[in-house]
Amino acid sequence: MNKLTVYGLPLNPTSLLEHLEGGSFCVSYATRQRLGKQLDQAIRLVGDQGMLMIDNGAFSHHKAGGSSMDDDYIEAFATWAQGILDRCPQAIVVIPDVIGGTEAENAQLILEWPLERARSMAVWHLDESIDSLLHRCVDHEWIAFGSSGQYWQIGTEAWHARVREALAAIDAWAAESDGAYVRPRIHMMRAQSQAHLYAFDSSDSCNVAINHSRQLRLGETFPAFAGRVDAKIQASAGPASEHQRKRPMLSGWEFEQAMAQLLEPELELREAA
Repeated sequence: MNKLTVYGLPLNPTSLLEHLEGGSFCVSYATRQRLGKQLDQAIRLVGDQGMLMIDNGAFSHHKAGGSSMDDDYIEAFATWAQGILDRCPQAIVVIPDVIGGTEAENAQLILEWPLERARSMAVWHLDESIDSLLHRCVDHEWIAFGSSGQYWQIGTEAWHARVREALAAIDAWAAESDGAYVRPRIHMMRAQSQAHLYAFDSSDSCNVAINHSRQLRLGETFPAFAGRVDAKIQASAGPASEHQRKRPMLSGWEFEQAMAQLLEPELELREAA
């Protein structure tokens, strides 16, 4: 299967981003003020079959004492995200989730999310039920795995066991549907160091953005460091899998464009009235 290595932004200095042309990037609502022109750069540089992930910033918001259930927060994030979706066909937005919240709270946020579902990524937390995961699989082309609860620490024996259980449940669900359902694309949040071990379509990390200066002091250039991170993941990748062929990267954008064309006559009539 194809695998995307998603680099977290911002980078300092900004010029380093040019070395990642054709790659995939993550921009966060939490650091939007620090992005500056890097948002424009990321939109320009993202690969044709890459991804620009628009993260909801829930973790940072939670640490600052805010709640993802706040209507003003959701509205402001949705407005910011929609502006990026309009500009970038490869953009996918992460639906707000509640850090440490209940399964019901997170289900409510997904249900009430106002943006186009085909270009939205629903988060499933590892401490939530497998039933809730499979319910998300029915309605979404993208599912993000978030480490939480007793599975907060990445790489533990319990964490690995839970990831294996979740992926096996998805595979069984898809197989037992006799073609009625297609496995969604799975994104692993924060645990990019484990992406080579599992059938994740994509994974993100700020490792390169945070540690490139340290690696430079050790004699490794920025392109070499970023390339090494990607190479470890790509060594476990291969040709597009069946679910990837059935869920092409730009399907959400193409769906939006088709819907816009269908609705255009109706909008013109409304404006004329």
